Amino acid sequence: MKKLSTSSTLLRRFAAMLACMVCVVAVPMAVRAQTAEVSAVKINPTTVDVVFGNERMTFDFYGDNIFRLFQDNSGGIIRDPEATPEARILVDNPRREVTGLDVKADGRCVVISTPRIEVSLDKSTRLMTVTDKESGRAVIEQAAAVDFGDKGVSIALKEEPHEYFYGGGVQNGRFSHKGKIIAIENQNSWTDGGVASPTPFYWSTKGYGVMWYTFRKGAYDFGATEAGRVALSHETDYLDLFFMVDATPVALLNDYYQLTGNPVLLPKF
Repeated sequence: MKKLSTSSTLLRRFAAMLACMVCVVAVPMAVRAQTAEVSAVKINPTTVDVVFGNERMTFDFYGDNIFRLFQDNSGGIIRDPEATPEARILVDNPRREVTGLDVKADGRCVVISTPRIEVSLDKSTRLMTVTDKESGRAVIEQAAAVDFGDKGVSIALKEEPHEYFYGGGVQNGRFSHKGKIIAIENQNSWTDGGVASPTPFYWSTKGYGVMWYTFRKGAYDFGATEAGRVALSHETDYLDLFFMVDATPVALLNDYYQLTGNPVLLPKF
């Protein structure tokens, strides 16, 4: 009986040691599996795919300071927006040379960079920060993850106290949009507060511009609902927008014209 008891004790100790060894081995394997869920691949000289599990974000650069962010969780590929009747937003050749597109990743974030800008994507939160390399300043900071809702898609950016916003097409009676909500839809209204000839583009005095690549209705909230937060939304089921970084309003408008074409020169009256 004593030998049997001793053997049982040895077996229990061996089982406990084996369980500890399994736990020690399993933890690093779990960590490696979790880290492997995020990957970043440069698929051509201008484009980077960042994959979070079964979700894919595509960063397509149209110049060293302009990039397109596309995400369709239903599996759709990058494409032009649909319009009825048929219409186009981009010019025939909206691209400029992209020099030195680089991709790096560590345990915390994915960094995509050109000589002009750096796009950092946090692996855990999926929040994006865009830095202007010339000024060393973070000009675009995502405030919340992209929301793919039943009625549309929205993205939120941080707003600074002394930051101002302009654009959105013909917004009658409104010039500076800070603290306001503007509609990106043709209301055929030329009275005060109405919208005619809307444009899904705005620029910020912080040094960036955004153009949502869509014909669908939208709304841009520049800190009206929540101070310090810019909320952009459109009635679409996928994310597709352009970000541009430049220091001056003239440069940002030229970035926009690069994509959509120069405005018509008015005649002399």
